[in-house]
Amino acid sequence: MRMPRTLTSRARAGTSAAVVTMLLGTAIGTSGGTATAAEATKGKDNVVLQWNQTTYDALVKKAAEVNGLQRPPLGSRSLAIVHTCMYDAWSAYDARAVGTQLGDDLRQPYHKRTLANRKTAINYAAYDALNYLYPEFKSDFDAKMMALGMDPANTSRDTRTSAGVAHTACDAVIADRRTDGSNQENAFADTTGYTAFNPPQDLAALDKSTVLDPVRWTPLSTNGVVPPFVTPQWGGMKPFAIKDPAAFQPPPPPAYGSAKLKADIKTMMDYNANLTDRRKVVSEYWLENRETPAGHQNKWAQYISRRDHNTLDEDVKMFFTLNLAMADAGIVAWKSKVRYDYARPITVIRYSRSGHQVSGYAGRGKGTQTIAGETWLPYVTTPPFASYVSGHAMWGGTAAESLKLWTGSDKFGASFTAKAGSSVYEPGLTPASDVTLKWDTLSQAATEDGMSRVYGGGHWTFDVVEGQKLGRTVAKTAFGAAMKYINGTA
Repeated sequence: MRMPRTLTSRARAGTSAAVVTMLLGTAIGTSGGTATAAEATKGKDNVVLQWNQTTYDALVKKAAEVNGLQRPPLGSRSLAIVHTCMYDAWSAYDARAVGTQLGDDLRQPYHKRTLANRKTAINYAAYDALNYLYPEFKSDFDAKMMALGMDPANTSRDTRTSAGVAHTACDAVIADRRTDGSNQENAFADTTGYTAFNPPQDLAALDKSTVLDPVRWTPLSTNGVVPPFVTPQWGGMKPFAIKDPAAFQPPPPPAYGSAKLKADIKTMMDYNANLTDRRKVVSEYWLENRETPAGHQNKWAQYISRRDHNTLDEDVKMFFTLNLAMADAGIVAWKSKVRYDYARPITVIRYSRSGHQVSGYAGRGKGTQTIAGETWLPYVTTPPFASYVSGHAMWGGTAAESLKLWTGSDKFGASFTAKAGSSVYEPGLTPASDVTLKWDTLSQAATEDGMSRVYGGGHWTFDVVEGQKLGRTVAKTAFGAAMKYINGTA
């Protein structure tokens, strides 16, 4: 059964509240449907939204500790754990839903399924999850709890109380994730022994004579510092919703010298030599270095929640379905990256054009000039891991499909305006005047997210195309799995 979000929309045009709550599986008196509907009209973010924002803030704060660069998959795992803990605690107060770890073992009696108890359970569950993920920010989470009227010192596991339900539910989620293969306990260090096939290349220029295979990933050295491949173990991590990440792998990328790769090299070089302010804004807007792509796409869900006046129950489920899919998308993407170990445009283009003069972006504020092929430079920084498939494209496609399935519509409507001179890469210069990005549909947002990596020079077009296909497939599978939990059939 697909969640009938479109039924909710029709109901707001005239169907009675009792019918709406019945259709949503939250009949009045069993899950507090009328209370949550009233809450959604107050104009105040419910606690699901508030904890989602708190998680986002933690991602950004963590990025500040590592010079502004997050390892992309970490955000998707964090958000999935937080929202799984919230969902599992909330499910104890629903008539049908079952938890991901304890099933219906925590199911509370009819008279305890109140809005107040659901809020309390959600608060303690999110608090526990965030303290597991970011213990260094405990004081922030304590302050949030106290602002919500909760006692952070309440550690009771008595499941006759909502705090006890939450702690017990989240304990089970955390126990499951401690051995998921991410290696959180050792700062997510590589557990695979990955070694790059090609020796490092200096970022300033490529030495073609030392390249062993032009389409294998090559580390880039800056002032003698060589960042390692980011989290190569991620593709082997335990999924959240899908069964086997290996079942979602893309076809092989093109070989060196193939017509497909030659065409893509030309496409990339054409974009690079003809960068417009709009393309630069798109490249920078979608970088998502601090909040990670999953953090950015959770902002889409926040926008939709406020746009549609979601209830507490609706947001528990929407963010749960979204973030199971996003976490699994990261696992599938990294499995592909390690499996194919495919080179980034910066090394392939430099290799193919070495010894030739080319037209290309000459550096910050320098525009397009004639440059040596072995020094070809993308507009944005190239991250230290393989290219195929694009994580941005995959997460964007996953989010668009998951939210489309949930709402029953591709409608979006969000926008962003980059002020003149606001560029991080070319401050004071780019854009020359304000540039507004607007996405009428979720699909448009996902497409632009993927293309941003092509404009910026970090990904091939086939990275993007295959990544978005995979993302939508993962989203559909994860959505089906999430709905089984929500409908109590898991």
